[in-house]
Amino acid sequence: MSEEESEPTGFKSTLIGEVKLTDSSTVHVSIFDGRDGKKRVDIRLFLSGQRYTGPTRKGVSLPIDQLPQLKALLDQVK
Repeated sequence: MSEEESEPTGFKSTLIGEVKLTDSSTVHVSIFDGRDGKKRVDIRLFLSGQRYTGPTRKGVSLPIDQLPQLKALLDQVK
């Protein structure tokens, strides 16, 4: 799955995929070009409800070159 979406900050990101947590919340994984010109990955909680629909402050954005470190840590979770 890949689609362009424009973030409220003005950054254009490409959605890589999402994981549905509940009927009203999903985790989105996307990539974008950071202010420093480096590609970054964003893992962010999105809500969908009557009062608010969109991204939350709950999430993390990190340079793509740090993904192997993150993956190594996640691989330890069982």
